[in-house]
Amino acid sequence: MSVSCPLLILVTLYAVSDAVVFGGWGEWGEWSDCSVTCGYGTIERSKVWLKEDGTVFNFTYISYDECWTKKPCPNGVWSGWTAWSPCTVMCGNGTRTRTRLCNSPEPMNFGKPCDGEPLEVLGCNEQECPDLPLNFNMDVCNDTTFVCLNNLQCVAKFLHCDGELHCHDGSDEKDCYRYLSMNSNDCVYISSQSLALTVLGLIFTRTLRYS
Repeated sequence: MSVSCPLLILVTLYAVSDAVVFGGWGEWGEWSDCSVTCGYGTIERSKVWLKEDGTVFNFTYISYDECWTKKPCPNGVWSGWTAWSPCTVMCGNGTRTRTRLCNSPEPMNFGKPCDGEPLEVLGCNEQECPDLPLNFNMDVCNDTTFVCLNNLQCVAKFLHCDGELHCHDGSDEKDCYRYLSMNSNDCVYISSQSLALTVLGLIFTRTLRYS
């Protein structure tokens, strides 16, 4: 033990003495450009430590200062509203939303943020939902019926997409499309599946006609 203690002290002193680098600071470099293009920002300049032989040591001193571009920063401006989202429910008081962003342009530095709210909410489908059938049994459902998405009732298939709610969850009118009949002024409702089949039929007919 008496030998190891002096050895440890000598190694420590050697490490400290080796870390000393004689020399001095070099000249300041040029100031950088302002960190911003509007409003207040910062500029910086630096200088390095030079050894006695003139070589650069890996140590840098940086100085910062404030800069003013003499150009006011733009205030925030709202983008346009997005389209309204679908109603959250088909009946029984739902909501739909639309949003906008404060990015046309965004406020920069001390520019003012956009006034107003980024989110707008409206009520929708406030009508009451149809009642659920009592003692429902899935066995009554077959190929002539439409099974509601809640699996708690089924309705006649011809009632699917007829413009009126029959399912308690309103799923019989979900994803239905409305168009104006060419034979009358009445609106005709059609399911998304039937619409897709109709469009495919028209494309196929047109292909045969011009092939």
